[in-house]
Amino acid sequence: MAAIGITGQPDGAQRRVTWLKGLSTATAVCVFILVIIGGVVRVTESGLGCPDWPLCYGKVLPPLEYTAIIEYTHRFVASVIVGPLVLATAVVGLMRYRHDRWVWIPAAVSVPLLIVQGLLGGVTVLTHLPGGIVALHLGTAEALLAVCLFLMVASYRTPIRRVTTVVGDGYHRWAIAGALGLYAVIISGALVTAMGATGACITWPLCQGSAFPMHHLTAIHMFHRYVVLVLGILLLYAVWRCVAGSKGDSTMRWLAGLTLAAFIAQVVVGAATVWLDFQAHWRALHLTAATAVWAGAVGMAVVAYMNARTAWGSRASQQAD
Repeated sequence: MAAIGITGQPDGAQRRVTWLKGLSTATAVCVFILVIIGGVVRVTESGLGCPDWPLCYGKVLPPLEYTAIIEYTHRFVASVIVGPLVLATAVVGLMRYRHDRWVWIPAAVSVPLLIVQGLLGGVTVLTHLPGGIVALHLGTAEALLAVCLFLMVASYRTPIRRVTTVVGDGYHRWAIAGALGLYAVIISGALVTAMGATGACITWPLCQGSAFPMHHLTAIHMFHRYVVLVLGILLLYAVWRCVAGSKGDSTMRWLAGLTLAAFIAQVVVGAATVWLDFQAHWRALHLTAATAVWAGAVGMAVVAYMNARTAWGSRASQQAD
């Protein structure tokens, strides 16, 4: 007879959950770091530090040159750390949690996203960094991060069962809308860079004193700021609804606080980036803050949806019985 742990689950099941928690958490953290390193590659113009792919100047190791080392670091983390972690987490999710679709579906989705992301990285280098491909590369990376975060949250709540009655006041819908809006903000920022409009507006909050500049590049840059304004308000409202609707859920309050703090930091860093002449380290910090807001918003949306539409942990087991 199997030994029963303090949670009411067999010890073997507890060990599997612990493995999934550890793998999914490590994967989400490493994907976050990879996105940041990718941002450093972009702002330091190191994308062609290794002009071929998958090797660097036809060799396994890069030359001792600044941009080559930065680009090679990005590739190393992607292929040696993130890739194996995503695959290992997916294998555990698919083999051990076929009964829980909240685990195995994101596990399955993460693999094709990883493959697409890797191929886009190669295409980006081989086609000499076209702006549209670079933006798509970032968008796919952020999507992979979201899937990994979903799987991480699910790993801490499995077993999960969908319920027919929605719990709460519908705040989960606002959380999802806020996260989708934040994704649009990130993509709009990537397109600003892709179109060469990063330094078009050298003042903040207005653009050379104008709220509606007419020049092509300044208009693109200013459009991004308006996207941040409108969708930022949506995100802040979503944060408020989640805190009010979650009825003291400590996880939700922590995620809401993280998202709010990261959003404020993102706005401040965005302004500082303009005021300080778009220096590379400020631009890298700008993307880091944006990705932190994205991570918080995704976590908030996933937790809100699970709180409203599922029973999890011991409640799910009792419901199944």
